Amino acid sequence: MTVMCGPLDGVPMEVLFRGLDASGRQRMLRAATRVDAARPTGQVPQWQWFPDHIKRPDIHIDGAIPEILLSEISLYDEGGDWLEATIDVEWTPAGRLNVCAAMGMACWCPEDHGTHYAPSLNVPAGGMTSLCEAFEVAAHHLVGWLRGSPNPAHWRARANLPQRPSFVPPAVQERSG
Repeated sequence: MTVMCGPLDGVPMEVLFRGLDASGRQRMLRAATRVDAARPTGQVPQWQWFPDHIKRPDIHIDGAIPEILLSEISLYDEGGDWLEATIDVEWTPAGRLNVCAAMGMACWCPEDHGTHYAPSLNVPAGGMTSLCEAFEVAAHHLVGWLRGSPNPAHWRARANLPQRPSFVPPAVQERSG
């Protein structure tokens, strides 16, 4: 699988989304620029795109969703705990495009799920909702979430998920001599 990575101005929107007109391209770029502007200070905006996924793959490998465009924003990463914001354009199993915005955090459940996405917003593209509209809606929500707390505990509490356990050092036993 080919993965390309770079700043927003290097993303070939018209190649990734055939049929996207100049107005639609500008709408998506404006929405993506708002996402980039909401990133933490000093974080270099990066976007990933997957040329092999321009045409929907016939199968989903290991349940993975084939993404066409993706940006991940790291907000917290310390001591095994982390929080990131994501926005992507992906294929659904039904062969339609979907735009997803989510806050992803480390799982602290008894059974390790790896990542929890909460909140998460899926905006299907097609039918009454164009790809541009779906991307604008998802970007708007993501920017709002990015204005919130960068603490994963906040987002886990909001989603009623288990919190990271606090470490309690073993009791120090005195040695008698």
